[in-house]
Order: sequence, then C-alpha cells, then structure tokens
Amino acid sequence: MKFMMKLSISKDANVNYLAKIVKVDSFKPHPNANKLKLSTVDGYIIAISSDYKEGIYIYFPTECTIDPEFLSFNNLYRKSEKNADKNKQGFFEDAGRVRCIKLRGIGSEGFIMPINTLESFVGDIEDWESLVGTEFDSINNKKFVWKYILKPNGNNSSNGKQPPAKKVLNIVNDQYRQHVDTVQLQKAMYDVNPDDIISISWKEHGTSLICCNLMTYRTLSLRDKIAKWFGAHIQETEYKNFASSRRVIKDPNLNPSVSKGYYNYDIWSIANEVIKPFVHPGMTIYAEIVGFMPDGSYIQKDYDYKCVYHPKLYDYSKMNPQQMYDAKLFNIIVYRITSTDIQGRVHEWSVRQMIDYCDKYGINHIKELYYGKAKDLFDLSTEQHWHENFIESLRETYLERDSILCNNKVPEEGIVLRREVSDISVYKLKSVNFLERESKALDKGTIDIESTQE
Repeated sequence: MKFMMKLSISKDANVNYLAKIVKVDSFKPHPNANKLKLSTVDGYIIAISSDYKEGIYIYFPTECTIDPEFLSFNNLYRKSEKNADKNKQGFFEDAGRVRCIKLRGIGSEGFIMPINTLESFVGDIEDWESLVGTEFDSINNKKFVWKYILKPNGNNSSNGKQPPAKKVLNIVNDQYRQHVDTVQLQKAMYDVNPDDIISISWKEHGTSLICCNLMTYRTLSLRDKIAKWFGAHIQETEYKNFASSRRVIKDPNLNPSVSKGYYNYDIWSIANEVIKPFVHPGMTIYAEIVGFMPDGSYIQKDYDYKCVYHPKLYDYSKMNPQQMYDAKLFNIIVYRITSTDIQGRVHEWSVRQMIDYCDKYGINHIKELYYGKAKDLFDLSTEQHWHENFIESLRETYLERDSILCNNKVPEEGIVLRREVSDISVYKLKSVNFLERESKALDKGTIDIESTQE
C-alpha cells in the first residue's frame, strides 16, 4: 500500500551527507568508456550508465551509507542473497557505503538513482518537480542516509544514530563551542559571491584540536562551602584551560567519562600543553595536529607534514610535550580563534587577526594561498555561470596534485575557503585523488583518528 512521502532533515544530520532530489538535464560523454557517460550534480562529476536519460534523480554523496532496505529493494547489493530479487546482483558491499572510485580514469564523486526507484520503494509524490533541490536524510521520520564511520569495535553501520553526548560539567553559560561541520563548497557554491573577501588555504589532514581558556565553576572546598552557607562571598568561577578533540573534552574534571582513546595517547592534551601559554582567558584556539604520535604511528597514515619520528635519537617516553614539539614529532596548525565573554557570547576573529596573532607569538597557522575578493582570483566573467566556473578553476589550480606540505608522496587533501564575515563561514573542497585514497583506506579497515572521537 502506497502513502504520501515526507522528506526531512533530522536534528543530528551532517549536512555533507544528505541525499538530494536533483534534475539532470545534460550529460557529457565519458572519454574512455562507451558504456558510461558523465553527469554533474552540484559540481560533483558522476559516472553513470549510458542508458540513463534526462530526468529527476536522487543524489547520494560520497561516503554516505544508504538505507539497507532501499538497497535491497532495488537489488543493489553485490551479494545477491541480500537483494529482493535473489537472481540480481549490484555492486554495493554489505555496509551500503557510497565510495569514491575512478572509472576508466575519471573520478566518480557520488551516486544517483532515478526517482522512480524511490517512489516505488516508499510512496507517491504528486509533483516531483516541486521537490527538486530538496535535501534530506530521513523519509517519514526514518533515517535513509547517514555518514559512514569505521568504528574501532567494528560497529560500522549505526543506522544514522549518533552516540550519546558526553556529560560535561562545570562550564559556565555553555561557553564551550565545537568547531562547525565544514560544508563542502560544491553544496554551497552560491553562498560565495564575486565581491566577497575570501581566504583560501590548504586543508591539512590530521586531527582536530580545540584549546580553551573558558569560565568554569570552581570545585569548592569544605571551608568554602561552610563560608558560603554563612553568607560569605565566595568566588565560585574561574578561567580554566582544557583541551578537546573534535567532539570530546579531554579534561577528566569536566568530562568524567573521558579516556585516552583508541591510540592510547591523549595527543590533544599533549598538544594543548604547547599551545596553552598563548590561550588567554576567554580565548578558544582551533587547530589541526599533524605528524606522529609518541609511539611513531602517524596521526593520519603517511601524512607526515615534514614531521619526523627518530626513536634512535630520542626517547619520547621521557620527553615532555614541548620537547616532543621542538623535536618536530608533531605540528600544530591554527585555523581559527574566537573570544567568549562571561555571558557566553562569541566573537569570531578574522583570518587576518588570527594570522597576525600567530605570527606575533611564533605559532604555526594555515598556509594561505590567496586573500582578497573572490572575483579577483581568476579572470572569469561574473555575468554567467560564475559560481560553476569558479569552482572548476579552483579544482584546476589547487587540486589533484601530490602534497607540497609532506615529505611522503600523498595526494593533497584539498583547500579551505573562508568568507570574511562577522560569523564563521567556511567551506572545503577535496580532491578526487584524496577521496579515492580515503575510500581505499576504509575498504582496508584503516581507522581514522577523527572517527574515534565522535
């Protein structure tokens, strides 16, 4: 029995892994394969069967997981026994993950399916045209797509459910802010206008660090509690320095459930010891840690960023964080600074202010490639298709090359574009070579340090 379908975005959705209703009205021939052709969705190139026609499709982004019931209904699993029709075979593995792959030399950045495959699966829609452009991760309040995460315990299919939030104590007025999920530039190309002042920098592949010096509630002594009971004025708050990964506060007094994590090293607190002298009260510094762990393992496999591990020269177990840093075991790359007042109001530092501050104190920061008006970066007409041509020029200029920041031969991850506005407005553009490498690493079961910190 069919029923009307509701497409929605859940509260915990990651904006980079939403499905989208799109209209594909043009194709390009595949230069190396007669049975394939190329479509473009939001700036992503997708290789598809030459049988596909113009029309409305569902777009699935790279490294999302698709509802297993939908995959089975449309006979998309490689293992035919998982499909509704046991005589048919697709190409999805058990995890239902969309991979970035190269087909005859051309990278395919996502997956599309004709809209009738969705309609026949779940329900009727009177006017698909009116829904073109709609993004969603849920259908009739049930998760349909979610970010694929390779977990250390092997539980890689979470049905889109996020882990429970860690209980955080004693931070005044919710002053602590995680870094925003950086939106993929292709999804938000029209947010960038030709007259915007922008900063472009390399995106470095490490693990996120948040160094805070924020207002917290003091742990009162018995004497303080007695004095307070008798009406004495007791100072109940204080500024406290602490470190966080992308999602997890590392101070056990603020987050009692914290552990060293999958790698047995708290690299975030180690790096924080280096950077905290420069984090004044009210400041939060956001950075990327790159290089090596104290045991010589890569923070991100093969991405050395000219850091070095010398076990014959150094006994890292006897070194303090500053000594490890001075020996170039790891590096800290600052990309954002904020100031927070006691009411919890956040002031965003501009890129120029951040760079000037870091230069003043000898702190490493992002490698800036361009700063100025967006329209002045390339010689492009602003009259027609400026946004599409702008992204294509960014790809041609900066992507699909080996990293110039690493000694090892690895693909450059991509670039970050930040608009100079009063609030944070930042986007990422990743290379196909990097995405393909990332997909192969996930295929091999390589754990990403960021995934362990969700």
